Amino acid sequence: MLKTKFLISLVLTITILVSQVGAVFAAPALQGPTPITGTIQRITRGTDINTGITTVIVTMLDKNELSQMLRISLETAITLGLVTLDGHGNPLINNMALGQSIEIEPTTVIPDEEVKRNPVGSALATFFLGIADYDSIMDAHDKGVGFGVIAEALWLTRELHGDSSDFKALILVRQTGDFDALGYDSIKNWAQLRKAILDGKKIGNLGTVMSNKDNGNESNQDKNKDKNKDKNNNGNGNGNGNGNGNNK
Repeated sequence: MLKTKFLISLVLTITILVSQVGAVFAAPALQGPTPITGTIQRITRGTDINTGITTVIVTMLDKNELSQMLRISLETAITLGLVTLDGHGNPLINNMALGQSIEIEPTTVIPDEEVKRNPVGSALATFFLGIADYDSIMDAHDKGVGFGVIAEALWLTRELHGDSSDFKALILVRQTGDFDALGYDSIKNWAQLRKAILDGKKIGNLGTVMSNKDNGNESNQDKNKDKNKDKNNNGNGNGNGNGNGNNK
């Protein structure tokens, strides 16, 4: 009888221990992030202006009828069936997924840092890529320089075939008025500096940048004009030559 009670107690003890251990191992799984669920309303592609990396923005309606936008990688979008690849490997939006339910793991969502960027500063950084980056442009703006002046300094830097250091130098002399630092003799103000750098050429302005139209590439236009002149001169020369040949 005692043996039977002992065996029963032992079995109960082991059962309780096993259940407790099982609960401990199961706990981490219960603490995992809850998938973001909803109905797909829209799928669009976006490209990071700094890295050129393409991501996918999913607009979805959650269970509370609230719309939210989530940015995920192109690879994740392909895995979820939101994007397909054509025969050449180019990504295509899968419109068949619209209206379908979806679950997105929170760990795959990319924070949308572009929302925090100043749109004018971003436009300037994109337009003058290789001359000045976003941080340099915003640093000048934070120091009190208007975007119009920043755009003008960037145009002048491009005309000088300069880089970020030249841009910063132009901004500095614009603020301090110390034009001697640039090595230009007898220049006393910004207007004279513009005239010395441009030498009669025209450049764009902030409006040109914001409309994404590069009208300031005067050097290419001048080259085209020179080519046309050369063609006309060659044509005239051939005419004279033919005339001389005919006279012979």
